[in-house]
Amino acid sequence: MVDQVNNESIPLVSTVLSAWQTVVQNVGRGETNPFSGRAKEKDMVRELRRKIEQTTPDTNIVGPDFQESSHGCRIDLVVAQGDDRIAVEAKYKTDRDGAVPDNRKAAFLDLYRLELYVKSGEYSAGVFLWLTENRSYLTQAKGDSADFSTHSGRRYVAGTPLRASRARNKMPLPLVLSGNYKFHWKRVGRGWHSLAIPVLPFANSPP
Repeated sequence: MVDQVNNESIPLVSTVLSAWQTVVQNVGRGETNPFSGRAKEKDMVRELRRKIEQTTPDTNIVGPDFQESSHGCRIDLVVAQGDDRIAVEAKYKTDRDGAVPDNRKAAFLDLYRLELYVKSGEYSAGVFLWLTENRSYLTQAKGDSADFSTHSGRRYVAGTPLRASRARNKMPLPLVLSGNYKFHWKRVGRGWHSLAIPVLPFANSPP
């Protein structure tokens, strides 16, 4: 387990989070139609990119149509400004989407990957984002995904092994994260909830 630095030292993280709040609030208030179709998640990330570009035009953004790769994985969005580069992973799940247990595990896998990116020194920080209308993700998980529960108020303690008998995505099991994370879901309109978790640099990582 290692210590994370303060979020305030990376203003670009706040830029991403501010744009994200605009995106999810517009969906929640009905000002933006909910994203749909097979490319709905990518459409949401495109909207996030558009909002960042509107508010902070001097950023350089890669994704989601052409994605940067790190550690053999494609990153949904990379936002750069000056010396800072932020890796963003995002999820969008509706009531019609199945595979809830697998999606819980995939969320923790995204956090694991963001930690890898940040520890490599190639990225200043990471941000994990999630918008859903499926309340299953806000409640305590049972069965094979119990360790990977994303319920509202959950606190993951660094170093806690997360076990499961199987996973849809290739991932280490048990999965162990280096940071402490809180799942603080926010209601953003009738039926919609959003989650934002910054993954910050670790104090003993290489500069």
